[in-house]
Amino acid sequence: FQALSRMLASGMDIKVFILDTQVYSNTGGQTSTSSFHGQSAKMSAHGSAVPGKQEQRKEIARILMMHPNTFVAQTVAAIPNHFYKAILEAASFDGPAVVNTYTTCQPEHGVGDDMSRKQAKLAVESRAFPVFTYDPRKGDTIRSRLSLQGNPAQKADWYTVPKTDETIDFMTFARTEGRFAKQFDKEGNPRGSLLAAQADRLANWHMLQEMAGLR
Repeated sequence: FQALSRMLASGMDIKVFILDTQVYSNTGGQTSTSSFHGQSAKMSAHGSAVPGKQEQRKEIARILMMHPNTFVAQTVAAIPNHFYKAILEAASFDGPAVVNTYTTCQPEHGVGDDMSRKQAKLAVESRAFPVFTYDPRKGDTIRSRLSLQGNPAQKADWYTVPKTDETIDFMTFARTEGRFAKQFDKEGNPRGSLLAAQADRLANWHMLQEMAGLR
């Protein structure tokens, strides 16, 4: 992170593509600063005393937006139009650019090998991983530079599916992944750590809405 921040501060025309898996995937799946609050993973302590990760997730893309003259996009391959546009705009930007992409780590997240696209789309719909672009070419204010296009119901807290009236929140997402399974009791009710994770994801979404002038 220190090296990445220094690179962006240099103003050099360098492009960075981040695969955000929320764990240290290549060394056993430990939780990291990008992990969600409350999730458990191999090589991470979990039990009655420590119910999953207690730190809040480091929002790397939001942090990088604060570097001068830096293009930042947060995206998922499950939304092709947003994904490819983010890549093209990053490539054409005259200066440092970073594209942060949600990447399902199936064995560590506890999802099927064929579920990566579905989970990435659900991560966006549930506010677990909102997509956005921050383009300094769009104006002099954060509001003019930041676009939340690609997220459903941009002005609402949570997305409600029109045909079923089902509300998609972070808990909806957490129920589909094994890394959160221990955070539900036998009746399927979320424990306190997951309620805290849901509040954290909503607070992050509110922050983005406020910065984009939607709240």
